[in-house]
Amino acid sequence: MEMETVATWAPGDYLTDQAETRPRFALVILNQPIIDVEGFTRLWNNASLRVCADGGANRIYGIEIDNDIPIPDCITGDLDSLQSKVGNYYRALGVSIVPDHSQYATDFTKSLNWIVKQEELHRDSSAKQDNASDDDDDDYDSHGMKVPRGGIYGVPWAGQPGAPSWIEHAPLDIIAYGAMGGRMDQTFHAIDQLFQARNRLNGMTKKSGDREAEEGEEGNGKALTEGDEMEEDEGDQNTSGPSNTAERKLILMSDESVTFLLEKGKNIIETPLDLFGKTCGLIPVAAASVITTKGLEWDLTETETKFGGMVSTSNHLVGDRVEVVTSEPLLFTMEVRKLKQGEIVIN
Repeated sequence: MEMETVATWAPGDYLTDQAETRPRFALVILNQPIIDVEGFTRLWNNASLRVCADGGANRIYGIEIDNDIPIPDCITGDLDSLQSKVGNYYRALGVSIVPDHSQYATDFTKSLNWIVKQEELHRDSSAKQDNASDDDDDDYDSHGMKVPRGGIYGVPWAGQPGAPSWIEHAPLDIIAYGAMGGRMDQTFHAIDQLFQARNRLNGMTKKSGDREAEEGEEGNGKALTEGDEMEEDEGDQNTSGPSNTAERKLILMSDESVTFLLEKGKNIIETPLDLFGKTCGLIPVAAASVITTKGLEWDLTETETKFGGMVSTSNHLVGDRVEVVTSEPLLFTMEVRKLKQGEIVIN
């Protein structure tokens, strides 16, 4: 009998103060205004790896100056939006500033690629060190790129003194902050990244020669077109456990909402009402889908949702858990709760 696939989602865990139960995650900050500084600062402090997508460094600069929070680990992108004073400031502090002038990826995509590359380099090189001769000063990754034996960008390899703890927990979940709420094309690009992440960030890579569509000033990050193929990296797929869900999750957060892509099958979503507001939506961005829900004010049973038909927006959470069974990947979004000073949450 085939085991039921169950995907679990607990976005509130990234915001918890309980470090022992908090998942290790990387945080990508995009170039959007940060209004909820307190909420963002909590997320920034909780992250294990912090990456600024080009002008995202401008956004964190003022907050970091005024608050006792960590500096970024990396700033990457085409760097056309990075202010000179911000770049000089972080360069002087030893932050890695990595230009990427590809015209076939957005700064968001470049940041995701940088995270994946660090994990690959550390994984490949640390494994090879056991077999390398002591006379070699450098090593080579799986792509033939020469990398220093002592580490990359000042980060020691896994198992070496001073190596950051995130290396031992890769692949990291990824939170993209500021991916929603800007230009509409950028919002749809962020949603597209959720689809691509199901493969690209979890052991599936494009064959050489495949390219994303050429971007404009910020890019459109077009998904694979018909005829493009994906190939699987051996040993990178997570097939253990009853859920058989992706090794890592990509979640979009903003001052207003948290958004992610539900898997086909059964999804369990933890929705603590002290962190999230009641309004939520289930958006059929992939294709028409048949869904059944439990835990919403207006639950659905074997109901088809599609554009041009029924779409469940402005639905309401009624408790701390929602269950969704969907026949196709389904976008789930809910509002982030902003507590006013002195406010008491009553569940």
